[in-house]
Amino acid sequence: MLFFSEKSLTAWLNHLMLDRTVLAPVRGTNDLVYFQSIASSEAVSVGSQNAALSPKDWFFPRSEAIMSFVTKDGKTQVIPATMEKDAVIFGVRPCDARAISLIDRPFRAEPVDALYQERRNRTTLVGIACVTVCQECFCTSMGSGPFDAKALDIMLTPVDSGFAVEVVTDKGKRLLEKAIVQDRELTLPKPPEVKTVPSAGVTEAMRRIFNNVYWDRVADRCIHCNICSFVCPCCYCFDVRDYKGKDKIERVRSWESCESALFTRAAGGHNPRPSKGARMRQRFAHKLLYFPDIFGELKCTGCGRCVKNCPVNIDIREIIHDVQKLARE
Repeated sequence: MLFFSEKSLTAWLNHLMLDRTVLAPVRGTNDLVYFQSIASSEAVSVGSQNAALSPKDWFFPRSEAIMSFVTKDGKTQVIPATMEKDAVIFGVRPCDARAISLIDRPFRAEPVDALYQERRNRTTLVGIACVTVCQECFCTSMGSGPFDAKALDIMLTPVDSGFAVEVVTDKGKRLLEKAIVQDRELTLPKPPEVKTVPSAGVTEAMRRIFNNVYWDRVADRCIHCNICSFVCPCCYCFDVRDYKGKDKIERVRSWESCESALFTRAAGGHNPRPSKGARMRQRFAHKLLYFPDIFGELKCTGCGRCVKNCPVNIDIREIIHDVQKLARE
């Protein structure tokens, strides 16, 4: 089994920064950890828990100009946004890697989102296995797990004095060409136990209780803060607006939330989801009904961020339990 010593890993990361953008978990304000572009391996903070936010916004930024329109001499030129150089995201947890693979489904389907596709093609994901999990985690119920490497290019598992290295893809193999890794007999730690939720059959259960008053009761607690959507590693709803500058027009894509009162309201004023209950149902139906109907997978990774951050304790684990129970009645 391949082994990275802590010294070799540090040297490898510093080498990668010479010609690539490297993002990694960094400890910042209020002791929270976020993925940021780093200039030195000393900034990396790989603790026992996941980052406060996933690295989703590298591929799908909170707000970005996706193209510009420049008019000169009576002719308009469309300039698409592009990446400057290849990137590596270091320290991705399995649930967040799975979330990126879920966002791939709509963004890489025809017609392909060209900017997203470029970022995916030119970014390598280096993951770290979870040897401990937070109390909100339920990843094993959502098709992943603490040691799940399938959505990564390289998986690192913490062992004594370093990391066991699993090369998952050819992209990962190429990234390790300049790394100093050793062959060793290693004993991997046992994956931690994860709490489960009854996810089997939840899509059909959602269909059966679609018009249930339950959604209005849950929505009574919602205060439209939208934090559930913004901390979710696999939510991808967005709005697009054009902004006119002095010499160009920029088309800007920004995150949107289905809990917003203006979400999906048409230009003529019609709102297909005018009530809080309808918007609350939309949030969970997108994850548990619409997405699996189209792509065959639940649009949730069980990371627990929405559970941890909701100020009024709306808990997707309880929603799944309730939906299953109501569907049986």
